[in-house]
Amino acid sequence: MNAFKHQKELQKIIQRYVSGTATADEILFVEKYYQYLDKNPDMLDQLHADEIAKMAEVNFSAINAKIHIDQKRKTIRLYRYVAAAAMLLIVLGITFAFLHQTGSSLKTELVSRKSLDVLPGTNKAVLTLADGSKIVLDEHTAANISDKDGLKISRTREGQLVYTVLDESNLKPKSGISYNTIQTPRGGQYQVILPDGTKVWLNAASSLKYPEVFNGNDRSVELTGEAYFEVAKNKAQPFHVRSHLQDVEVLGTHFNINSYSDNNTIKTTLLEGRVRISNGQSVKILKPGEQAIAGVSGSGIIRLATDVDTDDETAWKNGLFQFNNADLQSILKQLERWYDVHIDYHTVPNKKYNGMVPRKAKLSEVLKMLEKTGNIRFEITEGKKLTVLSEK
Repeated sequence: MNAFKHQKELQKIIQRYVSGTATADEILFVEKYYQYLDKNPDMLDQLHADEIAKMAEVNFSAINAKIHIDQKRKTIRLYRYVAAAAMLLIVLGITFAFLHQTGSSLKTELVSRKSLDVLPGTNKAVLTLADGSKIVLDEHTAANISDKDGLKISRTREGQLVYTVLDESNLKPKSGISYNTIQTPRGGQYQVILPDGTKVWLNAASSLKYPEVFNGNDRSVELTGEAYFEVAKNKAQPFHVRSHLQDVEVLGTHFNINSYSDNNTIKTTLLEGRVRISNGQSVKILKPGEQAIAGVSGSGIIRLATDVDTDDETAWKNGLFQFNNADLQSILKQLERWYDVHIDYHTVPNKKYNGMVPRKAKLSEVLKMLEKTGNIRFEITEGKKLTVLSEK
């Protein structure tokens, strides 16, 4: 698809966005990418005036109103951003924009590869009930999983596991707490709505252990991997998330925890409300837009970062990879979990990238853009192995 076709397709999407007929994916595309370009104005330097002029018929003022951008900004700025998207993106499923940041000039190199490819992850997980039985959660799983003792467990077509309290009087406290565990594999993700109404999004290669019913003075869950939480408010029962010896206490808030064991740190990012984080060595109170960083062992001082881009930290929940000055190794770790591939990190060079990529893209499509903008080569071989071949 050439640049002109990109622009025509983008115009159609924008027109549907303005008229209110855009799909959820198209709305996310327009709003998220506008926000991304707004934070990365250096990408506009890649444009040419004649290409910008081709976008003149787009109703930028209407987009401006819908995205709720400050009306004091000049319309021409939004005009240039959307033109940038037209030039730098392949829309409708293969939406890429990578800008490799090095001290040298930007070089472009397209590299041929073998026909092997890897599809993106899907909504899939394994649910382990209190009795030890395991249920595979995918598109073939029955909608009604369990319905007993006043508690219904069901699966939606959108990839949600839902706990619904049908009869509180029948939810009798038991001698011991009954736990369920939901675990996503590499190449999987899932959402859980707990009995108290708390919503949890699980990223790939993650697990959440939680009681079937929250009784007692608090609500405690255990996390490995990464998850985004929207905690239902209940002052009488504070909500606790425990991961790698770290404890996050909340009353009702939105936050993301990245606690993969193969990372050097645990990152807790707050979007709304307040949380208290402790690990036995130090305690931090987070405000919206802040991030706590601790060692994976749970020991040592918890560092506080206040200049965090929360969109970067939660992009995965919205179906995106989003990088701002991210090193190649951290990018490849995300690809490894989502595409369930095996990567040799011994040959990974020290490169930095900015960009936003849809998680529904095939692995080859992501790698092609990394090759094009990073002057690097990859190869996918049998056994879903990904190798960095060389750089120039």
